Amino acid sequence: MTSRARYHGLSQPPPQSRQGRPPALRRHAHLDLEGFVMDAQVRSIRDQFVTHHWSYQLYNGMYFSPECEFVENSLLFSQRRVNGKVRLKLYKGNAYVFGRSSKTEKLYSEEEASMDTLNNFSPMDTTSFIAIQSIRVKKYGLQKQKEGANLSRA
Repeated sequence: MTSRARYHGLSQPPPQSRQGRPPALRRHAHLDLEGFVMDAQVRSIRDQFVTHHWSYQLYNGMYFSPECEFVENSLLFSQRRVNGKVRLKLYKGNAYVFGRSSKTEKLYSEEEASMDTLNNFSPMDTTSFIAIQSIRVKKYGLQKQKEGANLSRA
């Protein structure tokens, strides 16, 4: 039996029971849905920093620490708008995504992606980095206004 060294010098045997395939399928579907409804920058920061620190703290028994509470709240914040349905097709041990939908959250808007409707976007904006980067932030602000959030910060 192999043991893993913990950061404080004690060791613990590896878990004997492994989760089966259904949790892996749910995780696969959830990650696909996150790509559909979650902001790319939020997802990137979560994957680079938050997830790693949270798993480290849980592994080392720090669940009730203030830093774990901070990281867990960051994870909960990142997941608050992740909802919808993912259709998977299972074939020979693999899972293939056949569709995804969310009635409340969508990053893609056909109207906004179309160059036929240039209400708030000019082709000249492609030369401006700030104008391009502000598109997703403006969309986020409009969504928060629609939810009734106060956008002014003291």
